[in-house]
Amino acid sequence: AKEMNGYDLSTGKLLTSPGALKDDGTTSCGNWLWCGMYTEDGNMMARRDATDYSLIGLFPNWGKAWPLNRRIMYNRASVNLAGEPWDQARPVISLDGTFIGDVPDGSTKSINDGGGYPFVMKPEGRGYLFGPGRPDGPFPEHYEPWESPVSNPMSPQQNNPAIKSWETGERGTPDAGYEIVATTSRLVEHLHTGAITRRLPWLVELQPSMFVEMSPQLAEKMAISSGDEVVVESTRGTVRGIAVITTRLQPVQVDGTAVHYIVLPWNWGYKGLSTGDSANLLTPRIGDPNTGIPEFRSFLCKVRKA
Repeated sequence: AKEMNGYDLSTGKLLTSPGALKDDGTTSCGNWLWCGMYTEDGNMMARRDATDYSLIGLFPNWGKAWPLNRRIMYNRASVNLAGEPWDQARPVISLDGTFIGDVPDGSTKSINDGGGYPFVMKPEGRGYLFGPGRPDGPFPEHYEPWESPVSNPMSPQQNNPAIKSWETGERGTPDAGYEIVATTSRLVEHLHTGAITRRLPWLVELQPSMFVEMSPQLAEKMAISSGDEVVVESTRGTVRGIAVITTRLQPVQVDGTAVHYIVLPWNWGYKGLSTGDSANLLTPRIGDPNTGIPEFRSFLCKVRKA
């Protein structure tokens, strides 16, 4: 932890913040994001002082926040040009010669006194209403997923026209019987695909098999009981899992229609102490226009008892 935090090589002392790092060989640091986490005062992340003078939940001496123990990023947007809090009753920072309260993000002076604007990661120091350079910009807009049981209520454009698609088959539609919305999830007990964690007996004991969560209403409609093996089918594939009926899931009303949905973890595969189908066998091959991140979190499917 100390090596990750970094040292001043001329004094042998641990560094206190990323601002102390130099490019002349006089400092060392394993990861600048960790710099200031383990100082001469000890492990800052282990601090447990629950005192909160701010009265808004900052708890500045409990653990350590990145960066610089700042609890609310862009907090200088909470004050006006003179450095006075917009919310006088609950100030995040306020000016008393210099800013007090949370660690100020950016300049320690007010804008009227020559300090910079609060959005320090932008060249103008101001917040953006839209992000330049986006293929689907300049303003964000709502689009329905590639497969959706309803039409886009915001505009005639159903799907994002700039998406990256590697789909080669038919799209699932309610008219074709794909009426149930599916989403994928993670588990605390298994890491990603479970390739590592499904080899550990104690974690397999906690989460032994692939399952499919559904509402009591959907289970009744499909004549499915808890513990039944069920088949989930999309236009791209089929997976099997154990039905878990839970009141945490409830049908939602969309456009005057009750829409049912299920939740499938994607932590299974074909090797390990526990094997099973991956939920990602069902998901569409659609990429976000900016990053290419797949649209794994929403698609249409059929569900039946195996």
